[in-house]
Amino acid sequence: MENKDKQFSAQLKSEIIKLMDGMIAFPKAYPKFNFPKTSENFSLTRELLEKGEFNLAVCGKVKNGKSSLINALIGKELLPVCTDVATSRVFKISHSKEEKFYVVYGNGNRKEISKEELATYGSQAVINKEGEAEIENTISYIQVFTPMDFLPEGVSLIDTPGIGSTYPHHTAITKQYIKQADAVMFVMNPTPLEDIEVDFLKEIVSVTPGILFVTTKIDQNGNESVEKSLNRNHQIIEKAVGNDLPFGISMLKMSSKLLLEAAIGNDEITSEFNYEISGYDDVKSAMNNMVFTILGYYRSGLAYNACVEYYREVLNALKLRHETAVKAATEYDTLLKSYEKALANFNENMGDSKRKELFTKVETVLKTMEYDFNQIFTSKGTIATKFSDEIENLSEESITTYGEDFGDRIVADVQNEWDKLTSLVMSRIEELLTNFNKECYMSIPEGFISITKEGVEDPSVKDVQLRDRIGKMRNEMFLGTAITGALSTVVGGAYFFLPALVTPALPVIAPVMVVLGIGSVLWGAISGNQKAKQEALQKNKSNLLKHLSETMAFCRKQIVDVSLADGKYQSLYQGFVNAAREQVKNSITNIYSKYSEELESMKKTVVESKNNPQLVLALEHLVKEWGKNKALIQDIHEELETVKPE
Repeated sequence: MENKDKQFSAQLKSEIIKLMDGMIAFPKAYPKFNFPKTSENFSLTRELLEKGEFNLAVCGKVKNGKSSLINALIGKELLPVCTDVATSRVFKISHSKEEKFYVVYGNGNRKEISKEELATYGSQAVINKEGEAEIENTISYIQVFTPMDFLPEGVSLIDTPGIGSTYPHHTAITKQYIKQADAVMFVMNPTPLEDIEVDFLKEIVSVTPGILFVTTKIDQNGNESVEKSLNRNHQIIEKAVGNDLPFGISMLKMSSKLLLEAAIGNDEITSEFNYEISGYDDVKSAMNNMVFTILGYYRSGLAYNACVEYYREVLNALKLRHETAVKAATEYDTLLKSYEKALANFNENMGDSKRKELFTKVETVLKTMEYDFNQIFTSKGTIATKFSDEIENLSEESITTYGEDFGDRIVADVQNEWDKLTSLVMSRIEELLTNFNKECYMSIPEGFISITKEGVEDPSVKDVQLRDRIGKMRNEMFLGTAITGALSTVVGGAYFFLPALVTPALPVIAPVMVVLGIGSVLWGAISGNQKAKQEALQKNKSNLLKHLSETMAFCRKQIVDVSLADGKYQSLYQGFVNAAREQVKNSITNIYSKYSEELESMKKTVVESKNNPQLVLALEHLVKEWGKNKALIQDIHEELETVKPE
């Protein structure tokens, strides 16, 4: 990112945060007027904009040189690399003047380790040779702090295990952590993309459209060969996911070997030459542009749109109250009775009885979840049936190879079933909350509150259009590092990678626990040195069936019984259920209060209009003062339009 881009991005961010803080302060200066509250979306986008945290995941097929590329970017051999499978864990590399390394566990704790121990904990080749460093404590990821001045502040690189290795859990871990990526650097060899890579790309674009394609090992191939490979892979990518990449297809090439030699070499002339031909400048520029586009434009755009939404909401409320105060001068009794009746009807129809009914429906959903969860682990469940049938049909020759990754495949299926189940529960609860909001809306006569009033919006106050593709994805890819609200009450200060959390206009359940801990909690069942296990499984079908039963039981125990952060938090299952209940409770309260408080405020306006002859003038003043935000909003809109991606 160029200095002028940094300055512009910082200035834009500062202006939006100043606008948001001013909007928050305005109602506090006039507490008697009961202004509409800012939404959770408003708070979330402000927090995200201020934090500026950004995860750039580096991923690709096994042996494509992901760790070597990161080492080259850092300028030293830090992450473990190997001609065989190297990375077995996720490494999170963040900028720091002081170099430190930590193992972060699935329960939220962390332990400092030395640089020499990075391979011990994170290299599959070392684990295969020497065994797992820790079996009792399941590792979530490895945190690396090291100087990385080439990246903007707040950006971390995420080194993931390669997909398509002989260790299926490597692919599963990578896919799990990709869900938290703000952008992705997809590393390729100068050879045609394989089907497994194309399929993985299709999964990535469902998370983020921000993808950089980097071809490595160009020093091992001629220029003509590399260019042909780039063109061929560009065509493959265009055909597979081209329509899902609003930023276009950025095809880059870089020699990690030459760049690293340039960093550590003693001969200045040779180092300068290696640097020039390594391709680093193009990759660095593309990375910074991607970060600027998402942090500087899209996150700013999200926060700006939240400002516009709140500006309109408050303006509508003030204008309606002003109209009502004017009307009350001649229709006081009629208006007062109308609002008293509307309030009574709303409380009767949507009050305690209705909310208890909704809670009962949610509990039914959670009870059904309990049944469906237990079904996953029964002997007649889909997983047990699938593997039992496979084992039954094994020949004597195939038993030997079948057991090699048996545990991996069982855990992958359990993880998949858990993800599907929790997603289903979330969608069912979201539907219940959406219907409750609709019923609240419909129970109030039209025009009685500003929430339902139309026709007062100012057409000169515009949203930033964040592309149809991105709008349809609910902007999830730009909220991957947020930690707010109910989420923090569940995980507190635990060092987890967290799922994307989006709070739209309607409060819905965010997938708080869907990702949290599931990968690291489960993979402990089969991680580490598995040679002894494999030898036992190679003997006969009975051992395979026994291992199937034991692994399934272990996975269930991990989800149901294992507490997070040394007992500070509940098990994954109970944490999910409790988080769901807590968020349902908060959402129902927020939805109900939104309508009831607005009705109360309108009734109060009618009463105050009789007791306070100056109310109409006061409301006119508030409309004028609040309207001053319009000029600030328009200025920020113009600035955003100047940096809008083509």
